[in-house]
Amino acid sequence: MLAALAVALFWAIEGIDVNAPQIERVAILVSTLALAWAALRETPYAAGLAAYLAVLVAISERLRRVPLLDGSDVLRATVEAIGVVGGGGNPYTHVMQSTSPVGSPFVYPPGELAWYAVPLALFGDVTRVDSWAGVAIVAAIALAGIRLGFENVALPAMLYAAWGTAGYRAIDGQNDVSASALVVFAAVALVFATGESRSSRVMLVVSAALFGWAMAFKQFSVLVFPPVLRWVAVSGGPWRRYAAVALGVAAAFVLPFLVADPGAFLGSQWAALTFHGEIWGTNLLATLRQYTDPAPFLPLFFAAELFGTLALVALVRWWRPPSLGAAVLAGAGIVMVPLLLAKWTTQPYFAYAGAIVACGIALGALTGRWSVRRGT
Repeated sequence: MLAALAVALFWAIEGIDVNAPQIERVAILVSTLALAWAALRETPYAAGLAAYLAVLVAISERLRRVPLLDGSDVLRATVEAIGVVGGGGNPYTHVMQSTSPVGSPFVYPPGELAWYAVPLALFGDVTRVDSWAGVAIVAAIALAGIRLGFENVALPAMLYAAWGTAGYRAIDGQNDVSASALVVFAAVALVFATGESRSSRVMLVVSAALFGWAMAFKQFSVLVFPPVLRWVAVSGGPWRRYAAVALGVAAAFVLPFLVADPGAFLGSQWAALTFHGEIWGTNLLATLRQYTDPAPFLPLFFAAELFGTLALVALVRWWRPPSLGAAVLAGAGIVMVPLLLAKWTTQPYFAYAGAIVACGIALGALTGRWSVRRGT
């Protein structure tokens, strides 16, 4: 817990404007000192307050940032696609006008549209959705402390809360923070699904439904699901029910568009891997380009990206995750493989993985077998 407070302290010192100190950041700075004293005195409520402080850090880190008007075209394209669906059209056959360049494919599954459609209908704007999704990620990790102990969740919650990259990528027009939020919500809900009560059975369905929505939001989430499902199975949980609900929800989002035009929908999903033609970003090929021409290696890297990722997913079948956190971390690790081997990798993709890493660290305390065998 002291480590979490140190992160908050360092963040506050770095983030306070010395010419006009922000009142909430000064309050957070003072609070870290007070809570550190309480922790040293072994005050029982200190860990819970440290987790709560992480939520306050997340709010200040994100809402102090002004959304970029000329940032990514992802949210602009999403708003356009929602309008197309609202008008009875198909965003996967529509010629997008808001993308850069015009006419770029809409590569996100329909769960992404559902996520942003509600705030767009309520507020007429989606520019702050990912900012609040980032706050909700921290709050969800902190909430897991009710079951796992706040001393186990305070540090990972604070690390993500204070992470400047996650804060910045929540205001630049990308959707990766929201995409990772659904995975985090699903994993945290699973923490509360391992008991014997009726509420635990409800939380199992909630967790699976959220995971299904996550898989129908962004393709990365499909890679996180297998190790989590494997943990449910090896811990004695109802893994068949979990898989059926998750895959059923994902199918409910996808099937209307797949049936409407299979070629257009599948082509747009494949374009997520192939649309960007240049070598760029945080990956091995872009690093190699500084020393030699990486073009001859492109087929090798693409094969390694595709088949290497599939092989890792297949190997999960023979793994026995020691905890839910280990399974979540394994999912994040699998996501990192195609990111590093791809020829085009933008930083927000790593922000997606980072939220899942923070969640996995927090959930490492959930070990042992399912509390009750309800049948599989």
